[in-house]
Amino acid sequence: MKNPEPANERFTIQYIITVNDKRSIEEHASDITLEQTVEVPKNCIPDKNFEEGIIGIVENIQPNANIPNQYIVSISYRTDITEFSIPQFFNVLFGNISLKNNIKISDIIFADSFFSVFKGPNYGIEGIRKLIGVYGRALTCSALKPMGLSVDGLSKLASSFAIGGIDFIKDDHGISNQKFHPFKERVSRCQDAVEKVNADREHKTLYFPMVSGKFEEIEEQVQYVLKEGIRGILIAPMLVGLDTVRYISDKYNLIIMTHPALTGTYFHDPSHGIQSSVLLGTLFRMLGSDISVFPHAGGRFYLTEKDCLAISNSLRCTNGSWQNAFPCPAGGIHMDKITEINDTYGVDTVLLIGGSLMQHSADISHSTKIFMKKIKSLYNEKLCPPEIPFASSCEIPSVTDQNRNLPLIKFENFTWSGRLTEEYKTNRCFDFSGINRQELIGKSGEKTSFDLRYFEIKPGGYSSLEKHVHEHVIIGVRGEGVLIKGDSSFNIAVHDIAYVSPLEKHQLRNDGEMPFGFFCIVDHKRDKPTVIKDE
Repeated sequence: MKNPEPANERFTIQYIITVNDKRSIEEHASDITLEQTVEVPKNCIPDKNFEEGIIGIVENIQPNANIPNQYIVSISYRTDITEFSIPQFFNVLFGNISLKNNIKISDIIFADSFFSVFKGPNYGIEGIRKLIGVYGRALTCSALKPMGLSVDGLSKLASSFAIGGIDFIKDDHGISNQKFHPFKERVSRCQDAVEKVNADREHKTLYFPMVSGKFEEIEEQVQYVLKEGIRGILIAPMLVGLDTVRYISDKYNLIIMTHPALTGTYFHDPSHGIQSSVLLGTLFRMLGSDISVFPHAGGRFYLTEKDCLAISNSLRCTNGSWQNAFPCPAGGIHMDKITEINDTYGVDTVLLIGGSLMQHSADISHSTKIFMKKIKSLYNEKLCPPEIPFASSCEIPSVTDQNRNLPLIKFENFTWSGRLTEEYKTNRCFDFSGINRQELIGKSGEKTSFDLRYFEIKPGGYSSLEKHVHEHVIIGVRGEGVLIKGDSSFNIAVHDIAYVSPLEKHQLRNDGEMPFGFFCIVDHKRDKPTVIKDE
């Protein structure tokens, strides 16, 4: 999306300024308007900069009735000086003045253009509930820990949490790509453990791996997560970079759970920094956080109940077009205080409990069941079939009564023995016509890392216009067709071979008068495609 160019549109930042020198509050406020924009003495600024509103404008100053020499100051800035980029936005927000003292950001009032550029959560509260089909109660989460546990130990722990009925399982934020539990092996094993439990019941547990690699590894980790059929990740914006989170949220259709590591330095000073409700609530939601983890009051960290409620409100309140996000209190929640904690936060909350489950019983599945029983006793839970398809691959599950482990699949008139012809997709949010498929290898008990499928498109038919992380190899088998790749198109005839790269827009069409058939080879574990509309 192109950046909007509104004429002199402005957004407003509210600061709490404590005056502890002989300068007036007006002087302090004026300094901020310059420091956060032109960064030169006032008498060096061209008149044009003032006339065009490049300089911050002090909109309002009010004394804080409760604290002497403290003031609430609103300063507006032109939206376009942020470049509508996260680094420059945060630079305007708190760049140079973070190096000063006695300035605390307490609120942000966004202009409309921000909501057209920064889309906020992918799923939000409503979307996550639709995905897992759980309504009427607070959701639940626990963590895989401690660091140093073997991959086998972590996967067994994941299985125990899932058996206990927990809604979400996340990696501990300190578990990354250490040699004793490397990222790919850990993620694959833990996801497999959870999927085995999910297969036997309607309620689904979701696993969120921690993404925290080196800069050049982060996107590779995200793509690996998607190929494993995983629907969300845990990520710490202050560790990997704020715009990294925005980029991942924009590009990949994932649930984003954010972790507050390294944020405490911004809000623990009562007179300087960024209030926790603004950073962990408003700003993380802006980056795309669907679930924001924060320290619960009374745990082992030092936020107050007032702070925690403010964070929750900033995540769940109406804010432009951004979807409401789940607050996720954590950090010392105890089993014996579930009712009290639940009363504090209410239904649209994810309650994260870790060590207390381990202390309650050596049988983690048992203690998780007790935790879930306590939560459900407080509500009238309603379970519904997930409204968002849960399958991780781009196909519906193949019909299970196909012949398995055949030594040879015989060809006859573009069908193969022991393989059924099936509908191309059942998800009708994808636009397609006149196409079917046969799963040849990969879905009938073979231990391959790839799937071989045969698709056939009738004259005038077409596949869906889509993109996804996994790659395609396409081999012409019958007739001729057209492959749309990005902004180009290519004719495919028998024995022609085409390659579709990750996240490349593509579609196959049959504009001829004869059937067009082709083999398609893809990864066995692969992500769900994103439909492309308005083309």
